[in-house]
Amino acid sequence: MTVGLQLPSLRRPPLAAGGFVATRWASAEDKARMGDAILAFVARGMPRSGWTRPLYNRLSQMFGFIAQHDIHGFWQVHFASTAGRIAFLEQIARYPCWGQPTAVWSDVEREIRSRVLESGLIAAYRAQERQEAACAEREELARLLAKHGARPHGDRDLHAAAAMRAGGPQLALL
Repeated sequence: MTVGLQLPSLRRPPLAAGGFVATRWASAEDKARMGDAILAFVARGMPRSGWTRPLYNRLSQMFGFIAQHDIHGFWQVHFASTAGRIAFLEQIARYPCWGQPTAVWSDVEREIRSRVLESGLIAAYRAQERQEAACAEREELARLLAKHGARPHGDRDLHAAAAMRAGGPQLALL
C-alpha cells in the first residue's frame, strides 16, 4: 500500500450549511458535515484508518462512482495505490455535478470538485507516482545487477559478450 499525500488546507474553511440546499433525505447541515468528512479524508491522504461506512455510503453515490461490490472493493479500487488515488481525484475533477441540489448532492460535489482542482493535489499525486516508479525501477536494477553482475558497456560489448557465451559469433539484427 502506498502512502497518501496530506494537504490540511483542503479542509479550510469548513463547509457552511448556508452554502447548501436540503434534500428530502438530508438537511443542509448533513450535507456540510459529510462534505467536511470527505474533504478531511482526502486531506489526510485517504488513509485506510479513515475509511468508514458513512464515507463509503456517500461517496458511492457521488461523482459518478459505483459501489465496487462493497466497502472493501471501493477501497481497493480507489485508495490502495497512488494510481487509484489519482483516478479517484480525476473522476471528481471531471464530474459535471448533474442534478438539482434539492434532489441530489450536486452542490456539495461542486464545492469538493472546486477545492480538489484549486489544491493542485492531482499534480502532486502524479509527481508521487513518478517518484514511486523511479524508486521501483532503481530497486529492480539493483536486484538484476546483484543477480547478474555488472554488464559490459555499450551495445557492441553486449553483442560480443553474448556471442562469446554462445560459443562463437552470432548474427545480430539491430
